[in-house]
Amino acid sequence: MDFAFELQWAALTWNINPEAMMWMNTILWAVFGWIAMVRMVGVLALVALMIISRWKVFTKAWLPGWGIFIPFYNRYLMFKLGGRSGRNFLWILIPPVFVVLMIINYFKIAERFWKHRAYGLGIRFIKIVFIPILAFDNSQYLSKKVTKPVVRMIATPASKAPVKAVAKKVIKKAPAKKVVKKVKTLIKKK
Repeated sequence: MDFAFELQWAALTWNINPEAMMWMNTILWAVFGWIAMVRMVGVLALVALMIISRWKVFTKAWLPGWGIFIPFYNRYLMFKLGGRSGRNFLWILIPPVFVVLMIINYFKIAERFWKHRAYGLGIRFIKIVFIPILAFDNSQYLSKKVTKPVVRMIATPASKAPVKAVAKKVIKKAPAKKVVKKVKTLIKKK
């Protein structure tokens, strides 16, 4: 008798050969075991990638990298990364407000790393892709102390004297291509 027919007949009549059932059971458990093992290794690799990436993002911004392991301190550092004060972190107690503030904060984080605002949405919704990109590309963090002079420098004419000193500091701290070109043209006009 054909083996496939025997299995079909056994399934219909619940008269299953115990030896065949044992082999099928062994094969199924082996397949499921390997699938679970591969999935576990993949998840552990993603977790390791995210830990390394967030640590590197925090250290790029001169924040303590070990802060990613402490739950509420992690969120506090994310607010600091976006340039917000610690008082804004207290909104964590009201979840809908906190979600909106975190989305705004991700926009600010993207701006501080010289990225487009849409990159902030990417950080919010697809962290597995955008945080490692942010960590391992050559973007520099623009601190709050440097942000105001850059905005003032780009908004004001090149004839003012302190612009040249600020421009040199900006070139050293935040070597983004567009700002460096703008600053160098302002220095040449001077």
